[in-house]
Amino acid sequence: MLRSRVVLSLGVAIGASALAAHAVASDLRGTLAGADSLTPSPRTAPPRVRASYWEVPNGVVPIAAPRASVEYDLGVILTGPGLAEATQPVALRIEGGRCRPGTVVVTPGTTLDITNADLVGHELYAVARGATDRVVPAEFTSPRTRRQIQFARAGVYELRDVRQPSFRCWVVAGQGQGRVMLPNATGAFATTGLGDGEYTVKVYFEGESRGSQTVTVRGDNATVQVSLGGAAAPAERDHHHGDR
Repeated sequence: MLRSRVVLSLGVAIGASALAAHAVASDLRGTLAGADSLTPSPRTAPPRVRASYWEVPNGVVPIAAPRASVEYDLGVILTGPGLAEATQPVALRIEGGRCRPGTVVVTPGTTLDITNADLVGHELYAVARGATDRVVPAEFTSPRTRRQIQFARAGVYELRDVRQPSFRCWVVAGQGQGRVMLPNATGAFATTGLGDGEYTVKVYFEGESRGSQTVTVRGDNATVQVSLGGAAAPAERDHHHGDR
């Protein structure tokens, strides 16, 4: 009889613990607003004999201005309680000749794990934004393989490709690594398994912070919308003030 009571009590305790663990694990869903206000900066391209016909004014069809891809050009980062800051490699995927996410945030010294999902190789290197000296040397990464690099100092860096001069994506080395959330083509993003607390969603475009919004999670699923209509804020500012 005593043994049955012990087993029953243990079962109740385990069940209560499971329910408590489930109660504090919440989901976060969000959307991005104002992505149409983001205009990609000019990219370096190899010299050509003449421009393509769609790049020459003809008085009939206007030249289409480049537009940012919400799915590929933006980096959406979540920081808050229980989210790792510098304990794991940060993933960056190259597909279709582009990075996803377009801007990734890493704590200095943390490994950036780059997967080349393309059918062609990339010879990637990195420079500090606005500079030409290579802080990460060029190295050929074959299709369907990976390369790991690190940035020792805080700053904003451009990843470039020797073989594709127009290739570009950004790395922000500093505080606020958090958790990467990948938006879809409509700007929706989500993550799961969050405990109670206050979180910050920060959106980066071309290495700069373009939107930030805090959201409180209290034992239930939460939603958030981040507006991208504001002026760009230099990412270096985050290194001093942080995201939390």
